[in-house]
Amino acid sequence: MKQTDNAQQTDEPTNESTRRSVLKRTEDDATSPINLTRRSVMRTTAAAGVAGLGMSAGFAGSAAAGGLDEFQDLTVSDDNRIVNEDGETFKMRGLSIPDPKRLHRTRNLRGKTPEQLLDMVTNNEAGWHPRVIRVPAQPQDIGTKDDGSHHPMGHTGPEYEYGELESPQAVDDDRRKQRPAQPQAFTREELEDYLENYYDPIVERCKERGVYCIVDYHRHWHEQPPGIEEPAYAENHLPYNSEYTNYWAYNSHEMFGKDAPGSWGYVDQTYIENTPGDDYVEGISEGNLEGTPYAYENWTVNQELLDEVLMFWDVVAERYGEMEHVLFEPYNEPTAPGIWGPVEGCGAFKQKPLWDTFLDQFMGPIIEKIREYQSDRVLLVGVPGWCQSVQALHWRNFNDAGYDNIAVTWHNYAGHDVSQMNNWFNDTNYQSPDAVEAETGEDLESPYLPVEDDPYEQECYGWEAYEAAGLQNAMEHHPVAITEFGWINDADVSHWLRGTTTGQGTLPEYGVPFLDQVEQDDRISWVGWCADVRWLPKMFDNPNAPEEGELDLVNDNFYDTPFEDLPVGCDELPCEWDLIGGEDSGVYIKQMLEEHKNDKVPFDTRTIGDGDDGGDGNETISVGEYEARDLDGDGRYEDVNGDNETTHGDVNALFENRNADGVQNNPEKFDFDGNGRFGFSDILELLERI
Repeated sequence: MKQTDNAQQTDEPTNESTRRSVLKRTEDDATSPINLTRRSVMRTTAAAGVAGLGMSAGFAGSAAAGGLDEFQDLTVSDDNRIVNEDGETFKMRGLSIPDPKRLHRTRNLRGKTPEQLLDMVTNNEAGWHPRVIRVPAQPQDIGTKDDGSHHPMGHTGPEYEYGELESPQAVDDDRRKQRPAQPQAFTREELEDYLENYYDPIVERCKERGVYCIVDYHRHWHEQPPGIEEPAYAENHLPYNSEYTNYWAYNSHEMFGKDAPGSWGYVDQTYIENTPGDDYVEGISEGNLEGTPYAYENWTVNQELLDEVLMFWDVVAERYGEMEHVLFEPYNEPTAPGIWGPVEGCGAFKQKPLWDTFLDQFMGPIIEKIREYQSDRVLLVGVPGWCQSVQALHWRNFNDAGYDNIAVTWHNYAGHDVSQMNNWFNDTNYQSPDAVEAETGEDLESPYLPVEDDPYEQECYGWEAYEAAGLQNAMEHHPVAITEFGWINDADVSHWLRGTTTGQGTLPEYGVPFLDQVEQDDRISWVGWCADVRWLPKMFDNPNAPEEGELDLVNDNFYDTPFEDLPVGCDELPCEWDLIGGEDSGVYIKQMLEEHKNDKVPFDTRTIGDGDDGGDGNETISVGEYEARDLDGDGRYEDVNGDNETTHGDVNALFENRNADGVQNNPEKFDFDGNGRFGFSDILELLERI
């Protein structure tokens, strides 16, 4: 966002009037020695508004600090490559970090603030060379205030006892009860507060550090429900209206509805088990049912979920849409009902109506909402089934539906079936369409078998033998952005992340062959998960952090627990993290980023250091729940709330925390009027500086 001449011209009189207003209100208020109250500060700083700052809301103007020396609008070429404005291919490589509000809340547990983490993994002098940083925005964090209060829909999901989940105890403990709320999980006001206080600083910092910022609306499934069922069964076979689930659609045929599971597999299996002869189910015949075949065309989207996503992007796309360094990922992982199985054949015929529902009635409206604010830049769009199955693009792609400049996201981990067979490109242990033709003696036709093979016949039940969840030549339709992949060789971690066989979640069995294949195609970009010490599979360790079992939290929740009672793994921020090597992901992903730092990167670059480009930005002082910074190196910590800028929010933060230990023990750091001590006059001086 650009500053305006009008805003700059009104800067001085606006702040002078603000100062006079503060002083006038203090004369009328007898609650403090100089009569300064929180309400009066908030009232007058709000009155000054954005114009008084001479900048757009939430951002301070600053020059790029390194990395990419420029940003350009990224689009999709005719040959399905992400390109810059000159048509040169840009193969995105980078990292995901956790939600910045979650990072901020747990900074003393983790050992770094969001800005400190971002500075570390973009430090070229230390060998880090990502070109994109993916920043999740989680509904359960957006809708929760720092005092633990949250949107009435809640954010913790159903209660369960320790060890009740199917996952190993380490994962059970680690995930706590931070489940996504049922939609809508937050209000517009809560979203705007979240963006201003936690997300804006990271978006701007990405620009300063010379990396594209992927704004990722990080909604996905609830945590594994209670029970010992196989994970896929438990997740996909719960009712649509279960408090554990978050289907993006349900089957609205009279046989199903909201009290039945919304997964395609459940619908298909129920059809198979309950359709003897020519009848679909007892008492129901083909002649008195609308739609053919059976229930496969009767899908209805989750309107509450869609409304939530549309509201998110109505705010977020308008806020960041004109920033050249910002890319949008509209929906992290559309989950069930998933599109699974073959590209061609009877199974494909039965699943195509579900894909059309997703394309036209769920993702289509989301894309259209974003295009109101960002009309021509590449979008990183997910697909049903946890972004694992892209075969539906062969039936009808986003271009066919009228949406251009689309890159499709694909997620993969060591425990996925295609990883067990190293079958990411469907070229090993895979029966190709040619092989099927040779075996059956019939020609296959694109996009799927014509329905001369009756889909009601027994041989068309279920999925064909040559099904797979790999990339399946999706690059023929759109560029692919692998916005999540990773591995960790730890027996206590969920088998989806580590692999189900001994050694599968290791560097030689997964990491090396996976990235070797991905690097052979410049239509495929990748973003590693996750640059953190807690979110799995993690790339770092904090050797001083308490073990999961030692975390004593109110309601097992980081927000319900008062900030001062949160477990501490770092007394003085930042603390050093250990990059995990050996058979795990950290060291190797960093090496690959460095090895390919100039490969398909059509931008001028320059070296960026450790974040000391504007004062000693890495040294902080705890002021209540904030980490104050000295942005300009003058020894005064004017960035009181730690968001890398000086605004009226810092005045509020200093006033609210004027008696905090960080202020009282470091008065010289907040002595803005230069009288050798800290007092209310320093708060007024900070206000006048703004």
